[in-house]
Amino acid sequence: MSYMEFKPLVKKVNLKPKGIVEIVLETSITDLQGKIDPLSSMIDRRAEASLDSLVVNYNVAINTKTNKPVVNYKVDDSGVVHEVKPEGEQIEAELGLPKEKILTKEEQEEAERSVIDDFIREGFAPQFDDLPYDFQSIISRKLSGETYMKIASELDMSSGKIVELVDEYRSRVAPMALKWDEWRKGKDKPKAANEKKEDKPAEQADANTENKNSDSPDDVAASKADQGETEGSTHDPEQQGQDASGVSENDADDHGAEKQEDAAAAIDKETLEAFILSGQAPVFEEIEYDFPALLARRKAGETWLKIAPTIGTSSTKLQAAWSRYKKLVTDHMAKQNGGEPGAA
Repeated sequence: MSYMEFKPLVKKVNLKPKGIVEIVLETSITDLQGKIDPLSSMIDRRAEASLDSLVVNYNVAINTKTNKPVVNYKVDDSGVVHEVKPEGEQIEAELGLPKEKILTKEEQEEAERSVIDDFIREGFAPQFDDLPYDFQSIISRKLSGETYMKIASELDMSSGKIVELVDEYRSRVAPMALKWDEWRKGKDKPKAANEKKEDKPAEQADANTENKNSDSPDDVAASKADQGETEGSTHDPEQQGQDASGVSENDADDHGAEKQEDAAAAIDKETLEAFILSGQAPVFEEIEYDFPALLARRKAGETWLKIAPTIGTSSTKLQAAWSRYKKLVTDHMAKQNGGEPGAA
């Protein structure tokens, strides 16, 4: 056997003397079942190789004030992904006001290529004016066994150019593909057995109505007393929710929330990850993974795609949990800072 395919992990790229580059690949015994002897026979012999990453890297624009993605998506019942405008931006559009300038920062994320390719092949991925190619056909043909060289020759371009275009297209649609993947996984889940509440029996409803209409004067008085409406009370609606300083509870809450948002925005990626690695981050019941340990592995060179199988999950689910965990830790740090950036 002079030809074989398998899906290895690229472990090392070593630069050696005399312009030699040593590439170390690692794979499982099951991936090479029946291929070990033929592969061994290739040692010290020239071979043709091509590597195509199974991970797609893409950038996400983050609002520095809210520490959330600038662009969000939702999926309708037919599986079509739509961009969701932030509430403030939607109001500005309706009133014809100029857009507020938002300070952003870029964060790199990664996704499984198979999820993105499924999204494209199913025909849900959008087209872009500056990428006028039938990527649904290109990726379907590539996955069916055709080479980039053959496809590129039909499009009158180099194989390097078509790989570059496909990579860019995958990166652009990656956030939409992940949202679509959540939708397709959730649409077939059975509804909870007790999701539909039973209506109250007519007799019970009539009894409740009768009791309500037959309240005694003492009951009415007691009810009013509970609400602060008894005779002689000094209740003033304008003073409700207001402290001695004249500041309403709502205003105080809004002010506290603004301070917390400002403190959260001041926490950059390096500060957040250093805090997590220090062991000071709290444990959250809704987060099932030990992210301080997993982050240490990622810092050591592993990707979420490699880490996920070792803990019995998918990289998509792991990345979603990681994003949620970062948000929870950021909020915790902001509260701890007391609205003073850098106090943690």
